[in-house]
Amino acid sequence: MMLKVPHLLISSILLFCFSGPLFAQAKFTDGYEAAQSGNYKKAVQIWLPLATQGDPAAQYTVGWMYESGQGVAKDFKKAIYWYQKAAQQGNPAAQYVTATMYAKGVGTEQDSSKALSYFLLAANQGDPISQFQVGNYYLQGIGTKQNTTQSIYWYQKSAEQGHVNAQISLGKLYQSAQNNELGIKQDYKKSIYWYQKAATQNNLAAQYELAMIYEKGLGEKQSYPRAIQLYTKSATNGYAPSAFKLGQLLELGDGTTTNFSQALVWYRQAALQGNTDAQYRLGYLSQMGKGTAKNIQVAIEWYTQASRRDHAQAYYQLAQIYEYGTSGFPNDISRNLQKAFKNYQYASTLDFKLAHAKLAYFYEHGIFTKVNKAEAIALYKKASQTWAKTKLEKLVSHEQCLDTATTLLFSELISCADRTLLRDKIKQQSIKVLSEDNTQWSDRYFTGAMIKGSSELTIDYTRENQFVKATYTFVGRNNPALIGKIKQQLTERYGEPHLSIGEALQGETSYQWTLKDSITLNIYRFWPDTTTFVEYIQPQNLQLQKAQQQQSMEHAFRPESEQQAESTASAPITLF
Repeated sequence: MMLKVPHLLISSILLFCFSGPLFAQAKFTDGYEAAQSGNYKKAVQIWLPLATQGDPAAQYTVGWMYESGQGVAKDFKKAIYWYQKAAQQGNPAAQYVTATMYAKGVGTEQDSSKALSYFLLAANQGDPISQFQVGNYYLQGIGTKQNTTQSIYWYQKSAEQGHVNAQISLGKLYQSAQNNELGIKQDYKKSIYWYQKAATQNNLAAQYELAMIYEKGLGEKQSYPRAIQLYTKSATNGYAPSAFKLGQLLELGDGTTTNFSQALVWYRQAALQGNTDAQYRLGYLSQMGKGTAKNIQVAIEWYTQASRRDHAQAYYQLAQIYEYGTSGFPNDISRNLQKAFKNYQYASTLDFKLAHAKLAYFYEHGIFTKVNKAEAIALYKKASQTWAKTKLEKLVSHEQCLDTATTLLFSELISCADRTLLRDKIKQQSIKVLSEDNTQWSDRYFTGAMIKGSSELTIDYTRENQFVKATYTFVGRNNPALIGKIKQQLTERYGEPHLSIGEALQGETSYQWTLKDSITLNIYRFWPDTTTFVEYIQPQNLQLQKAQQQQSMEHAFRPESEQQAESTASAPITLF
């Protein structure tokens, strides 16, 4: 396939550079004709001597031949050499290309300062593209100190020559309140002026920005009709953000009649162009059955497309679907906690606040991952939900508890234990369950086969299932000496009791220890029944349990749990 020297290239050379003698002009034209016929080697043979003699047009063209590999082996170092030769003679096109090569590090080391210096050379000769680039460099502080005044100066130079991107940049600078940090006074009138300039050139992005201003009433009276007109013009010509906005307005009924079916049309147009917000909305409408048949499979497909482009909320919604499963769809989704965990991970990585809490819950409880309390705490700290803050307080308190707790029950530090943990540990001991019921304050176990002389263990919990008290029962069968034997065993472990009441061989008797971690250990018996009880008590939790029992004797009566408090997969959260 024959490649031709771009007409724009030649026009630029002839316009800015070609002021040599007629002989040089004729020779240059001979090279151009050779290149246009596909004989690039001949063109280079003609242009190279002219370039060596200092002809700027030939220097620029030889640079292009080396850059593109036409008639010579591609060589970026030689390309920038000849571009610089032409640039030093005032060729704006060569100055611009040299700047871009320094900016990208092509044929030379990357050097933003040199790039800016060459852009400035071309900008000062009136090149609008270079003026726009200089505006960018000053705005972002590339190769120089940030200078907003200089940035606006060069953007305006470029914009006045009709450079669309410069016009849009000025519109955004004057529109955004954040630019107060840059010393720019917000000015919607100027913003509208420049957006209109770009929009008049049928720039779709400018039409979108101008539509946003009319929709929100920024510097102009709010006008949904004008906004919708501009969105429609831009969207009809294929601008995905405008198509999304039309879908949004139609879904919400803002400035128009709610029309889910028509919203779907615009969302689909934007979604097929890769607009992730539109893909998410299509998933939502399919899941909720608005404007289309209710279909969880279609919803998942759209959520998945959005998530693949890092749409955090789409990841979160997929996680919700897989955590809870669905009901009421033609093809329901079963629970899949592994997929839920992975999607919560992705959403959390993208800093979606609701996902932090859910992922923390998975780490806290080891759901399809290893228990990692430190990671759970870090994630709860970043979460936004109220229940997450409560979980954080409890988890931090639990971790602090582990630092000071010393008293063990079934190898667990009981000051910090909860019902789930103790149940698991007890099952590992093969102790027979007499009663385990989450609606009751206590669990009961038969311990006779494991602890000699004992018959039963009762463990009390708070409404939140935190450990309160463990009570062992040792049946006395008219054995007054039993309490003394048990007391001796515990004295060997904990030292002499801190409080003694009654006589060992007759009457009501009790002994009490306050252990290092403030756990209270009691041994007591009534009389004449010599059955002896051994209690391990967490005093703070005992007081809490008493207060809760006064509120309601039903253990199951509790505030709404974190699982219930969240929006579920059947009612996904929305962008609006």
